[in-house]
Amino acid sequence: MPVFLRYLVFQLPSWMLAAVVLGALAWFDTLPGWVAGALVAALVVKDLLLFPRLRRAYGPGPTDGAAAMCGALVEADTPLRPAGYVRFGAERWRARLKDSKGCVEAGETLRVCEVDRLTLLVEPCPPAVVPTGEKAGA
Repeated sequence: MPVFLRYLVFQLPSWMLAAVVLGALAWFDTLPGWVAGALVAALVVKDLLLFPRLRRAYGPGPTDGAAAMCGALVEADTPLRPAGYVRFGAERWRARLKDSKGCVEAGETLRVCEVDRLTLLVEPCPPAVVPTGEKAGA
């Protein structure tokens, strides 16, 4: 489904609810009919004007969170010999070195290669690859 159509389908219930409530207020002479119509139109125009800002939220993204994690930089929270824990942002994840014979000390920067259920498979990241001033997992 195209992104704009998905956005319209999501907005439609609120437009209909506003139209019913404002229509009822106009029906019982609580609100002039032209004001009710203008308010519903203003709501629709507001949502259409916000679409360019919200477009990315309604677009297709990774099919799962694991796909988004692959390639990310993380920091070893504990020594990995070959398993231990890493920091991914504010979260602590169980991790295992892709090369089972390797060893990594706490504080080193690693790259996520793949995700196996709730365990990250990681490999050491050369210092030249880590952007200066940027903390891993941020």
